[in-house]
Amino acid sequence: GFRAPPRPAIVAAMARAWCPVANLLAPLRARGVARGVEARVPPLWARRPQLAFGGAAGAAAVAGTLVRSAATQPGARADGSGGGGEDGEFLRRLRSMDSCALCDASDKRARVVTTVTPLKAGYRMAGRALTVAIDGDFLEVLAAIRGAGPGDVLMIDAGMRGEPADDSWPRAGGMFGELLASEAARRGVAGMVIDGNCRDTPILLQMSLPIFCRGRHPNAGTAKRRGAVNVEISMGGVTVRPGDYVLGDDDGVVVCSGEELREWLPKAEAIQEVESAMLSHVQSGGSLFDKLPNFDEHLATVARGQDSKLQFV
Repeated sequence: GFRAPPRPAIVAAMARAWCPVANLLAPLRARGVARGVEARVPPLWARRPQLAFGGAAGAAAVAGTLVRSAATQPGARADGSGGGGEDGEFLRRLRSMDSCALCDASDKRARVVTTVTPLKAGYRMAGRALTVAIDGDFLEVLAAIRGAGPGDVLMIDAGMRGEPADDSWPRAGGMFGELLASEAARRGVAGMVIDGNCRDTPILLQMSLPIFCRGRHPNAGTAKRRGAVNVEISMGGVTVRPGDYVLGDDDGVVVCSGEELREWLPKAEAIQEVESAMLSHVQSGGSLFDKLPNFDEHLATVARGQDSKLQFV
């Protein structure tokens, strides 16, 4: 009959089987990685600023700044679905939201990056802002991509402030092209928004990664100066903070905080529902004015110089 091998033999066999696995895991342990997830650090957009323009100190800080994992982002999942919690719920709802409804729900208080447009039509972008500040040099964009993960939207302030230098190289150069964008897409980045220029557009146009920019420029910027990541930036005259929620589509890019989104999102969803019903009514042959019950009263009231609000039903 079958006889079990002695216990020492079992232990030796297990040790032989484990050795290759242990050898593979050793480098990961040395880097603080467990189960394929990098060390337990906050997401890049949630950390304090680590990098500043120029200087050896900024360059030395990169090691502590760029270690990041999407699994540590609050509510995030490796597939970019947003996971659970309020953050995940916000992202799921944002993905079915349009920028116009969100702006209407905000009473026009939503921050709109008016200087950028979509590289092509049809984008649907929703995620959290990973902010980058540069000036004529794309090195920090590359560094930020290395630290990015699913659900991040790279928000890049290229330093354009209406100065003559905005139209000259290197500030006017393309700060990313098909290589950086492809790596960002590989990492699950939700989109790239640059208040500046990109390049390699024939390939970018073939990609599904949403890209919003000021324009295009065939010259690349330099790659020898540090910028800043995870700092408050200005894009199109509006402030963008690390971790802000970002929504982008054919009409533009809208930024808001979690507190603002908590207030505006239910209103925006109600607006979308009403406008969808109105559109169906008109497309099926009904009159738009059937859905504007106080139109005549509204006309008369504003003609008298009094406040009135047009109703949509």
